[in-house]
Parts: sequence; structure tokens; C-alpha cells
Amino acid sequence: MKQVKQKKLKRRDVKTNAAGRRLLAALAELEYAADTGDFSKLSIREVEIVEPSKFSARDIKALRVRLGVSQELFASLLGVSRDLVKHWEYGIRKPAPVVCRLLEQVRADPKAFWSGVVKRKSVA
Repeated sequence: MKQVKQKKLKRRDVKTNAAGRRLLAALAELEYAADTGDFSKLSIREVEIVEPSKFSARDIKALRVRLGVSQELFASLLGVSRDLVKHWEYGIRKPAPVVCRLLEQVRADPKAFWSGVVKRKSVA
């Protein structure tokens, strides 16, 4: 049977930028904390993510009316079908959480929403 010689790999000098050095230092601190149980030098943050608001059929229709648009235009602005908007307004379906996040933004600042989705064209 042949014996296979394993080459010993040389560790090359790694050149990093300042961000890379900070990242490596942070990883070393994390490894030290995990090994010793001393987390006193680490910043541990805790955040709370608020659930999206629930939108009833009445809420959705009120928001659309506040914008002064038809169901079809409202659907185009949100990137959904007119039938889906109709189902939301009649209470047949409920908007998905991601849509509720968008509706929260629309309700909070309709002008900002309009300016983000509507591009005005000049008439020549």
C-alpha cells in the first residue's frame, strides 16, 4: 500500500483592511467570551419587533377613500390585483402581514407614499 505524503500548508500572511482587522478582533473577543463565560466586554442588544397592524375591511376602504382613488388604482399602487383589494374591502380575505406593513406606511404618510410610486409626466 502506498503512503501518501501530506504537504504541510504554509500559513500565508493575510493582509486585511481596517474593517477586516476590526472584524477579526471582534471574533477573537467573542471566542474568548464563549470559552471563559466572561461576556462583560461584549455589547448584547435586545430588540422588540412590533407585529404589523391588523387592517379590517373598513380600515382598507377608509385608507383608499382617504387617498381618493378607485379600487383598481389602489391595487396598482400596492402592486396587487383589483380583485384582491375588493376581497379585502368586502372582508372575504385579510391582507398578509407584509401588506399590512405597507398599509401602515401609506396610512402614516400618504404624500410620501404617492411621491414614491407616482411619476408625473409632462404633456408636450
